Amino acid sequence: MDIEKLQRFNSAYVGDYPFLQDLGSEWAQSRPLAGLRILHNIPLTRETMLKLEPLYLGGADVTVTHLELPGLEPKEDCVDLLRDAGATVELDHRRINGTFDIALDCCAQVPAMENVNIERGYVELTQSGTPIYSELETDLPVYSLDLSKLKCLEGMFGTGEACVRAIKQFVTPDLDGRKIVLFGYGKVGRGIARYLARENVRLTVVDINATYLDQAAAAGHKTLKSARCQELLETINDAFAVIFATGHPGLLQSLYAPSEIADNVQLINMGADDEFGDDYPANRIVADKAPLNFLLDSPTTMFFIDPIFAAHNRCCQNILSDDAHGFTALPAELDLPFVDAWSRRYGIDVSDIYY
Repeated sequence: MDIEKLQRFNSAYVGDYPFLQDLGSEWAQSRPLAGLRILHNIPLTRETMLKLEPLYLGGADVTVTHLELPGLEPKEDCVDLLRDAGATVELDHRRINGTFDIALDCCAQVPAMENVNIERGYVELTQSGTPIYSELETDLPVYSLDLSKLKCLEGMFGTGEACVRAIKQFVTPDLDGRKIVLFGYGKVGRGIARYLARENVRLTVVDINATYLDQAAAAGHKTLKSARCQELLETINDAFAVIFATGHPGLLQSLYAPSEIADNVQLINMGADDEFGDDYPANRIVADKAPLNFLLDSPTTMFFIDPIFAAHNRCCQNILSDDAHGFTALPAELDLPFVDAWSRRYGIDVSDIYY
């Protein structure tokens, strides 16, 4: 791998990413991953290239692949650069085979790779992959970044900002006064609500959790319980768009058949799962069921995901040095200290994440 080609490519990136830069400088000196075989499975974007650099500088032997989701394509310039630099890149999960020390995963797709064996541990990035890993029968350490306050920087702030940016680019440039229904008021839903409110939308939050609904109401949003009823159906059909951010596959079809939803309502996915169900064809959903922000050149800006990417990488050292076994949350030293450092650096109040 010609790391200098990747570094030249990354030097042209416009944006701030101090956590990954610090990690790269540290690992270039200490080389803690020397000879370590890493399978890297997250969306292959411009930002991912910045994440890969410290792994190579740390001495890792990285096999790069791309998250398999409908409508989500890897950035061709990134694939071309990696291959030109001599990196191992395989985009077809069925063709990946062999033994790796660590899987840096997203949406728990590595355990489904039939010809892959992981010997040292796993690190999962997302909410959708966390339940799968929590039930994985293994004694190896499995870290979930979703079980952290740090992940809220991406899930709440980053995804919320990206959702609005994507709607303006791919659906409508004007959200002022639009009626929008938002399913889910966890960390992703809260962030989406936060940024939609800045656009002066008329928002209805739908959730099954009574506490979450009370919190949404306190934030000034109309609320409805997630259960089949005429009021919810009428609210959906009166809306400009319905956004799903619950992490529950097939949720919409469990409530309403496609024929009950008005054709003019924009159905938008903001999670990794198909929250609509097989009854809803892909062409009925904006972006063919892909998470809408994944269509952006920057699905989440580096401003928000820099510390999350750095923590995802740093977990490799925890796997190598700890005697942890089985499924667990992000190590404590990579959670609140990272949150505090990000908040201090940018002067941003992060109290919203402590819900």
